[in-house]
Amino acid sequence: MAEQTAETADAHLWRNETRSLVSGVNLVVLIAAIAAGVFGVFDSMTDADGDRFWGNLVVAAPGIYAGWCMLEIAWKRLASIATVMLRLVSACFFAPVFVAAPIAVIQTIAIAFPGVRDAIAEAQARNGGFHYYWDEGIGQQLFLVPLGGYAIGMCIPLGVALIVTLPIISIRAPHIAAQGSHLEKVDGARRISTTGFVFVGLGATTLGIVLWVFGDGGSILEFPDGVARFLNALSYGYADWDDVMWLLGVLCVVAGVGLMGWGCVRVLFARGRAAQG
Repeated sequence: MAEQTAETADAHLWRNETRSLVSGVNLVVLIAAIAAGVFGVFDSMTDADGDRFWGNLVVAAPGIYAGWCMLEIAWKRLASIATVMLRLVSACFFAPVFVAAPIAVIQTIAIAFPGVRDAIAEAQARNGGFHYYWDEGIGQQLFLVPLGGYAIGMCIPLGVALIVTLPIISIRAPHIAAQGSHLEKVDGARRISTTGFVFVGLGATTLGIVLWVFGDGGSILEFPDGVARFLNALSYGYADWDDVMWLLGVLCVVAGVGLMGWGCVRVLFARGRAAQG
């Protein structure tokens, strides 16, 4: 009887979570993401060079919606950290499907019309036989687009959770962020700041790694030379964005590791005091 009650409660919980993904502002973002992805599908057909931005929306739209769903929980009133974890699972695994699947269906229906296939073939012929989006053939495109969109859509919410959502919750509701962890061993007001140190540090480190990888990607030992190179370029009125991203990434990683380290030291001291009685 108890197991049946628990299963019913779990089913009710997941029903409410799924309903929340497709209601209110989330529904508006969902419709906008599907519309953007569909526009990207049709724009990609004539963009044989892949020069235009809009074709990227085909695979980016599921991630935009899923990322929004993860971000939206940051300012909600929370009862426990389980609510955040539930949203993380639903945003990573379910939300991308709500966008990727409709885009795939509309793309499949569109390709069924000979005129659409002719438009793709004509764009490819004008570009010397190469088509950035559809060069691998219609069959592979119908398979790769929803799969790629879903894969990206799974990653974006995790990044949003680490970089934005958890740091915001650790500042806005530190008692929720610290729930069930060793952070609860830190006493009083120090627990609030320690929770912020740990999660803000985690977010800064994650953001820094992303910027570092997508930027110049140089070693941290090259940082002084990178700063000198950036300042020299700036004196001529321009800046290399790869250098900028890399330098910001290094700074974020160093600051984030420092914040997390200090928070962890506080937790270790609190555990030591608790163990001593």
